[in-house]
Amino acid sequence: MVNSNKISSLTPQKVKELIDNSDNLTIIDIRTDKEFLYEGRLNNSISMDYKKPRIFKKELSKLDKEKKYLIYCSVGNLSSMAIKDMIDLGFKNVFEMDGGLKAWQKDLDLVCTISKLNDDEVIEARKNIIIRLNKVEGQISGMKKMLLNGEYCGDILNQSLAVKSALNATNQKIMEMFSNVCITNEEQKKDFFKYLKKLMN
Repeated sequence: MVNSNKISSLTPQKVKELIDNSDNLTIIDIRTDKEFLYEGRLNNSISMDYKKPRIFKKELSKLDKEKKYLIYCSVGNLSSMAIKDMIDLGFKNVFEMDGGLKAWQKDLDLVCTISKLNDDEVIEARKNIIIRLNKVEGQISGMKKMLLNGEYCGDILNQSLAVKSALNATNQKIMEMFSNVCITNEEQKKDFFKYLKKLMN
């Protein structure tokens, strides 16, 4: 369907046809970084957060206006606005996915849209998480020594905040691995979003 303001809006099925039959298509995910990492994404898509307008427009300025682009967000609201911006900037061949990624996942019954890691990448991801945990372990040991030595409470609190920040970063890496490796059925997908909700609260 093409609406009156020249925005080509495609159903998820038509989007799949477009992807399968286009050699030079650039797929742009305009959701937030967290949504891009943890809530699934179309394969080979690039992240350009529309809610960061200055950065978004700067990234748009680097793109070839003659090429073909597919834009999508979560439910289709932001993609329409993004495409209007692109048309105003002179882009000639842009499409949006009607209903966003949620419509794609529903219509195509996808368990996970994120590309899977191969065995070597899984091993490397686990090693990276262990390195981060070793760092956290060292920071906690340092806190214990500070407490035993009666050091200034503000310094101890700073160390504690550093531990919290390191754990948050580690949790993000674990969730990224979860989404790439551990979602193989609908129940695991529900678990993933359960843990994601807890981490975001």
